[in-house]
Amino acid sequence: MAKHTTLKRGQLLKYIGKRWKNLNITSNHFLKFLGYDGSGFADIWVEYQGRLLFISIKEIELAA
Repeated sequence: MAKHTTLKRGQLLKYIGKRWKNLNITSNHFLKFLGYDGSGFADIWVEYQGRLLFISIKEIELAA
């Protein structure tokens, strides 16, 4: 996703990045956008199955 795309709190996103150990984000689950990192638009906070995650905006796309 483009670095300066404007997202709204609560917007649903799809994770397209690498899989992490102990975190299996499947294609049929969505992330909920919580907010941008304070230092810019490159990283964001999301919620996934009740867990808070800090990820790069390059690793997500808008959910259809």
